[in-house]
Parts: sequence; structure tokens; C-alpha cells
Amino acid sequence: MQSDNTAATLQSTSSKHSSSRSRHSRRSRSSYRCEAKIRRYKYLLAGISIVFLLIYVFTWFHIARKSTEHEQTVLELRKQEVALKAVTSELETVRNEMDALVQDRIPGLLPLKYDEAITVDDKYIRNIIFTLVKNGKKRNYEYRLVMQNDTLSVIRPVVEILLFDDTGIQIGVTQVESKDSSTGTGRSALDPGEVRSYTSSIHLNHDKEPSYFLLAVSEANRSPAHKLR
Repeated sequence: MQSDNTAATLQSTSSKHSSSRSRHSRRSRSSYRCEAKIRRYKYLLAGISIVFLLIYVFTWFHIARKSTEHEQTVLELRKQEVALKAVTSELETVRNEMDALVQDRIPGLLPLKYDEAITVDDKYIRNIIFTLVKNGKKRNYEYRLVMQNDTLSVIRPVVEILLFDDTGIQIGVTQVESKDSSTGTGRSALDPGEVRSYTSSIHLNHDKEPSYFLLAVSEANRSPAHKLR
């Protein structure tokens, strides 16, 4: 009887030990799996951190390189602007000196500008506008002259338009005629207070670009040899 009790006790003790080892084994496996997951997460986080670091470094270098290139481009553009201003200023100086020489040689000479009302220092002339008309290789030079009579008397102005090249050589001339007036009256005389415009073209004697013009204005007598017809 005592032997049976002893065997039962041993069996119970063995069963308890076996159950305890089983629970410990399950806890160990669970702990191992948890640590493995933590390690994988750590590796994943480390990998993501490295990727983000590489992206940041690449982006920084890219921006820095672009910034340097931009600064170099801006600096080069500024240098070109300074050089262009210097060349433009030099050309303007040369042009002004050339204009002064040509105009000193021919009094009353004025620079010719297109599509711009040019005022003339004459009591009978209000302004003149030159227009360049292109048709293929052909070029026509037209003008619109506005005359005025601010006096109290009837006047008969005679106007010639002379064109010159950039060296001051005359290359074209025309006389303003009454038939070219905007009123179409054919009258050469201007009454007191009257304003009248004339439009026509100028034939050039040489195939050169006109750079200057001159208005020769005089007042005709009742029967001049070259009055407005």
C-alpha cells in the first residue's frame, strides 16, 4: 500500500515537472519569436533611415549643384549685360559723333526716323512722318507732311524734302505738290489758320538706306518758277 502511494507521488511529481518544462519551452519559443520580430523591425527601420539619409544627401547635393550653376549663370548673364551696355554706349557715342559731324557739314540736317512724328523748326511745318513700305525686296519711302498757316495772310509755301545716307550724301529729293494734299482741292495757298497734310513717296537715286533728311522751305511769289502746282 505504501509502495503504491510512493509511486503515485512520484508520478505526480514527474507530471508537474513535465508540465512546467512544457510551459517554459512555450514561453521560450514565444520570446524568441518576439525578439526576432523586434530585430526585423530594427533592421527595417535602419534600412528606411539609410534610404531617407541617401535621398536627403542626394537632394542636398542636387540643390547645391543647381544653386551653383544658377549663380554661375546669373554671374555670366550680368557680365554679358555689362559688356552689352558698354558696347551699346560706345556705339551710341560713335553714332552721336557721326551725327554731329554730318549735321555740322549740312546745316538743318535731321536724323530720319520711321513711324514717328518729327517736329521741324519752321513756322510753316508742324511735323513730318516717314514710313518704310516693303514689298518683297522692293522698298518704298513715303512721307506725310503737315503744314500750317499761323499768320494773318495767305501763304504759298514751297517745300522740298531731301534725303541723305549715313555719310551725308544726298540720295533722293522730292517737292511737295498740291495734288498730294489731303483736301484734294489742288490749291497751293494756305489761308490764315489753315492746317493741311500732304502724302506721297520719295524716289531714291541710289540704292542706299536714308539716314537723314532736310526740309527746304521757302515762300513763293504769285508766279514763282517752282511753286506748288
